[in-house]
Amino acid sequence: IGNEKNIRHSPWRMNLVCQFAHGLTVPEALKQLLFCQKVKAPLVAKVIRRTANLADIRDGVQPSQLEVAECFTTHGTHLKRLKIMGRGRAGKKLRRFSHIRLVLREIDFPTKILEAKSINQKRKWLERLAIAREDYEKARVEKEELAELERLAAEVAEKQRKEKEAAKE
Repeated sequence: IGNEKNIRHSPWRMNLVCQFAHGLTVPEALKQLLFCQKVKAPLVAKVIRRTANLADIRDGVQPSQLEVAECFTTHGTHLKRLKIMGRGRAGKKLRRFSHIRLVLREIDFPTKILEAKSINQKRKWLERLAIAREDYEKARVEKEELAELERLAAEVAEKQRKEKEAAKE
C-alpha cells in the first residue's frame, strides 16, 4: 500500500492518470505512464516505483510479480481564494489538492493463465511468469551474495579486533 498526500492538482484530473495504471502489472503501468501526456504522470509512476520497491524490501516480491490492484485519488484540503469577477463582484475559488492511494498485489499466475480467453493471452501470461521467475532467481542470487559478503566482512572485522587486543597485551 502506497500513498502520496497533498498534491497540488485537481483530484478529477489526477484520477484520469491513475486509471491508466489500474489493473496493469507494475512494469506495464510504468511503461504506460512513461508515454502518458498528463502533467502528473511522472508523479504517479514515482509512487508505483516506490511502493514496488517497498514490497521488494519488506516481502521479497519482485516488481514483475506485482499488479496494480487499486489506484485512485481523493480530495485533499482546499485553499480558498478570492475570484474577482466583473461589475465589482467577487466569488470563491478553490485551489484543489488531492491524495493518491495505491495498492499493489501479487499476481496469481496460474489463475490468470486459466482465465485467459485466447491462446495469445495465455502465451502473454506465460511469458510474464517466465520473466517473474527469472527476476526472482536474480534477486535470490543477489541476496545470497550480499549475505556472504556481510559474513566475510564480519570475519575480517573480528580478526582485526583480535589482532588489536593481542598487540595491546
